[in-house]
Amino acid sequence: MNEASASRFDFGRIAHRYDAWYRTPRGAMYDRLEKRAIAKLLPPAPDGGTLLEIGCGTGHWSEYFSDRGFEITGVDISERMIAVARQKNVAGGTFEVADAERLPFPDGIFDVSVAVTTLEFVADPTRAVAEMARCAKKTGGTLIVGALNPLSTYNQRRKRRVARMYASANLFSPGDMRNLLSPFGEPTVLVAGLVPRWDFLLWLSPLLESVGGLIGSEHGAFLAAKVTL
Repeated sequence: MNEASASRFDFGRIAHRYDAWYRTPRGAMYDRLEKRAIAKLLPPAPDGGTLLEIGCGTGHWSEYFSDRGFEITGVDISERMIAVARQKNVAGGTFEVADAERLPFPDGIFDVSVAVTTLEFVADPTRAVAEMARCAKKTGGTLIVGALNPLSTYNQRRKRRVARMYASANLFSPGDMRNLLSPFGEPTVLVAGLVPRWDFLLWLSPLLESVGGLIGSEHGAFLAAKVTL
């Protein structure tokens, strides 16, 4: 499988250091806020609940979903990312190399289909979401998408770094996300990741997030979206 033809960026090049960002103060804060947003949308795991994670990468989010009680099937186009994910021995987790636009699963077998910061890098996001929906249960199945927001000044700065992975990403505004998901149901879209530019003010992030929610700000760095089938 040719990773370069299936993804806007070769994540295999950074698989060995991908998780290091989450251990920085800024990365840890974004991770906290993003997971708080996804938690608002993620349904409780039923007994034996199954979750398909598209673009699972190194399994960082897989560990979170496993902790929430789901049996995880993680797929990623990058063999090196999958190798790192397998080394983590995520409880109830299995990982395999697969293309988000051609998922190797039967119709309607997962309770939840998830893609977190994945659709920005696939060649055809519409097709990838259709595959997510195909693999989810037709009655009561859930689609959850986490995505980077181009209205965020932080993401705008990252896009300008030509040599980095974000330069190739196709980001989604709240309106873009609603348009992408609306063929499958009525989307709920949350805006998160309102984090100060300066690290010494990171502690203010939860407060900024709360204020942003009250005033309806659409400029957070992260979107969390949900559709119930």
